[in-house]
Amino acid sequence: MEKVMGFKKVAVAVALSAGLATSGLQAADNPDNPTANSSRGDFEITLRNEVQMKLFQLTDVDLVNTDSGATPGDLTGVTQSCVDSNVARYEVKLESSNAFKLQAGSGPALGEIPYKLTYSQTGATDQIWGVGGQASGVTAGSFAKDGDIGGGACSGALNTKITVDILEADYKDKDVGVYADTVTVVVSAI
Repeated sequence: MEKVMGFKKVAVAVALSAGLATSGLQAADNPDNPTANSSRGDFEITLRNEVQMKLFQLTDVDLVNTDSGATPGDLTGVTQSCVDSNVARYEVKLESSNAFKLQAGSGPALGEIPYKLTYSQTGATDQIWGVGGQASGVTAGSFAKDGDIGGGACSGALNTKITVDILEADYKDKDVGVYADTVTVVVSAI
């Protein structure tokens, strides 16, 4: 496995890797057009005082269509996403290397296959990226932590997961081969 900026990077079918960063809750506001005599804008100041976050339990999602004569229908895969923190809530940003499209990697494969990612947690509003959802790099949601830093256990009650969905119509007529993308998950305190 290759290390990238201190994080493990993997690429298998749809690979998920973890990154930790912070994000602002609101962007600065600057006027679009000039105004007579004066102009006004605003910005937010945020202090993240000794906040700690730990993302864990991500696994590669390997989707397989083994029979070209049969049609297995839509494909779905899942990985857990667990977060320990010394703050109660966090938001998520998913970034795709290929704009949420699996790219041809090996074999005679050509083209790309779009997919959808859903970040879900019991009691929270699902957040969607990719097909029918948000663009790569968009931060969204409000999720509860699994436990305190050092706990290292996923909360079964929260059942936090990332679901990968590929529609049959999007992969059915594609060339034989392996298609892949790497997704980076960033969790930030809110």
